[in-house]
Amino acid sequence: MPNRKRNQKVSLVTNGVAILVLTLFVAVYYFYSMAIVRKLEDERFAYRENFAWAMFQIQKQYLVLDRDILQFSEEHKDGALTYDDILFDYDLFVSRVSIVRDGSGFSTLQEIPEATKLLNDLTAIIAELDQKISSGEPAAKVVALIDQKLGDMAEQIQDVAVLTTNYVSVYNSTNIAGVKNDIEELSYLFMFGLVVMIGLLAILLHNRQRALRADMDAQVARQQQHVVEEAAEYAKMHALGTLAGGVAHEINTPAQYIHNNLEFLSDSFNELTGAIRYEENGAAQLDIERDRVEFMAEEVPLALRESLEGLERIAGIVRGIRKFAHPTNDSIESVSVPDEIETAITLTRNQIKHTAQLDYSYHADVTEVIGRRNHLSQALINLIVNAGQAIKGNGIKNGKIAVTVTQLDEMIEIRVRDNGGGVPEELRNRIFDYFFTTKEHGVGTGQGLPICRKLIQDDFGGDLILTDGLVGEAEFVIKLPVAAEHLEHQG
Repeated sequence: MPNRKRNQKVSLVTNGVAILVLTLFVAVYYFYSMAIVRKLEDERFAYRENFAWAMFQIQKQYLVLDRDILQFSEEHKDGALTYDDILFDYDLFVSRVSIVRDGSGFSTLQEIPEATKLLNDLTAIIAELDQKISSGEPAAKVVALIDQKLGDMAEQIQDVAVLTTNYVSVYNSTNIAGVKNDIEELSYLFMFGLVVMIGLLAILLHNRQRALRADMDAQVARQQQHVVEEAAEYAKMHALGTLAGGVAHEINTPAQYIHNNLEFLSDSFNELTGAIRYEENGAAQLDIERDRVEFMAEEVPLALRESLEGLERIAGIVRGIRKFAHPTNDSIESVSVPDEIETAITLTRNQIKHTAQLDYSYHADVTEVIGRRNHLSQALINLIVNAGQAIKGNGIKNGKIAVTVTQLDEMIEIRVRDNGGGVPEELRNRIFDYFFTTKEHGVGTGQGLPICRKLIQDDFGGDLILTDGLVGEAEFVIKLPVAAEHLEHQG
């Protein structure tokens, strides 16, 4: 409980810090964005004013060039202005025209048809003048040509300058409302983004809490699984202890007649070797009665066959014990249902052979399911041993235990039915409770059935149930889902 409260407190503090950080971030973002908006607004108007300034520079440089040409024509004889001065003024004029014409920031001037026409006309005149200048024409002729070509452009330049100024004025006055709307929309967008961010934060916090709960649930599930596995291992060892006497007797019976047969074979071999008589020519004669030879010829093969069968029976029991006692692998794999049933029957045969007759039938097309090895046989051993104990405890003379396997669509059902008196109605709802048992003290622990049910549910995705059997009978059903690949193969 203290750990839980501490975790809750840490979670609350973390959430508060996250909200505070987000709030500070939003505030900084808001003021920063507003400053940028104001800056962009100022730059937007200044940018439009640059159009008028650029046209004014063209007009100004044109007037300077026109004035200097006039002075050059009147005073070039006494050297007041030189030809280089005229070319310098001309180059400044050309550079201003080029900036407005080719600069990416002045492309909007194309919206003024008169400005576009002026720039095109000036470009054509400049190209012609540049050709004359580069051809080495006399200075006076070049100056006169410049005066001739550009002299008539004064009025056109003046008109375009006025139109540009008017364009900027009209644009500023008509678009100020649009700028305000843009600012308002940006504010709305910011508020929308704020709401979205808060919503996302809430979702993240909620998901984080869910993740923490899921981690805790997973940890609890792992602990429960560990407890179940330990209990299952204990139950398995307990079952082995319960079956140990019967298994030992099951091994001792074939071992005894194997021992007797080996003694018979040894005596027969000694009798045969003792009856061999060797002749002087190297030949060997068998000095034994014919009836005795015929007896040995009939009994020796029979003794060998019985011994081999006994050895195979012992080997099968040992395989079953080793398979059942082997630690369960944590991996999920394909499990053979017939093999698991055979292991359970082999290990319980001697335990119930004096109590009940066990019948086994398999009526399913699918033989494999997905789960963990040994857990199915462990559940079956528990059910068969319980059935035998119920029959013996109730004094049933003709005890019967039937293990029947059927397939219903996507499920394999293993039914274990006995006539040991059944389960009383008042106990049916408690039969799978932990530590509940109907057996005498020291005989049952009350963990077998609930552990087996847990193993079938967790390891196979199935279930273990008690059906409404006939009067005097009990029937437990293990339901196992069939893997999809087995169904496809069957289809």
